[in-house]
Amino acid sequence: MFTFLFNFVFQLGCMDYAVNRRFISDSFEQPSRESGVDILWIVDNSASMFEEQDQLAAHADSFIGYLSMVPVDFQLAVATTDMSIEEPGIFVDDVLNNDTANLADAFRNQVYLPEGSRDEEGFSAALKSLNLTGPNGESLRSNADLEVVFFTDEDDQSEMDASSFLDQLYSIRPSVNIAVNAIVGDPPEGCASIFGAADSGTKYQSATEQSKGLRESICSLDYDAMLNRIALKVLGLQNTFKLSAAPDLATLEVRVDEALIHRRKRHGWHYNAGTNTIVLDGYSVPYPGSYVIIRYAEWIGPQDEFASQVEEEEE
Repeated sequence: MFTFLFNFVFQLGCMDYAVNRRFISDSFEQPSRESGVDILWIVDNSASMFEEQDQLAAHADSFIGYLSMVPVDFQLAVATTDMSIEEPGIFVDDVLNNDTANLADAFRNQVYLPEGSRDEEGFSAALKSLNLTGPNGESLRSNADLEVVFFTDEDDQSEMDASSFLDQLYSIRPSVNIAVNAIVGDPPEGCASIFGAADSGTKYQSATEQSKGLRESICSLDYDAMLNRIALKVLGLQNTFKLSAAPDLATLEVRVDEALIHRRKRHGWHYNAGTNTIVLDGYSVPYPGSYVIIRYAEWIGPQDEFASQVEEEEE
């Protein structure tokens, strides 16, 4: 991030003095995945996952929408946690990519799965899927970044811990960026919702922390927002940008590659006072390689007045 400071003098009515205000311009560059990315979903197909699979399929557009919109070279495959089948780790169907017709429907069809083993071995299944001499051959690429997404209501039951799993994962793709993401139960005791319940995904959480991945709750009541976050993560895109100072909200101006972005929560931007960040949504999320410029005057009043300013804006 680059920050530029500008000092302007504003005359206050007929008063004979001036107040100096510091104007700031925070600049960010959106990362890009130049080598492309392979996205592997490992979906739990045990009997207890019917409701969660239904939720994932029903909200598939929220995940696929970003993949369809953003110019990132991706490949997407789905496998299950069932290691008892004849070819464990085999992809459920064809590998999906930028050229796949009706991509959301194709993904939706792959996550509706027949009932499988209740012994969910997500780590083992992922390694089997990615092994170039395994059941999927060279369906995925050895030189592309890799994002693994686990979707399960049980913790991993493979005979390895998270560190051992990641070591093997890195040995399969030694020269690319790798992250493990997990949509699992909440620590420390798991979670429950109207759609079902889930045990704590402790091993999966450890893998996400060690690989700087994203953990989301499978009990979420807002699958659209959750799948939006997963999509942005696997594409390597940022939609949240931290300001270098507290802003006077009336002066905030957000541009992406010089295009002015409107202030609105859907397909625009909003300010998060708790984190002092600008959050962009939908079509406003910057494409890979683009620049975000945020200009504003620094707030120079007392904190309680700043809090009142934020409350008034949110209303």
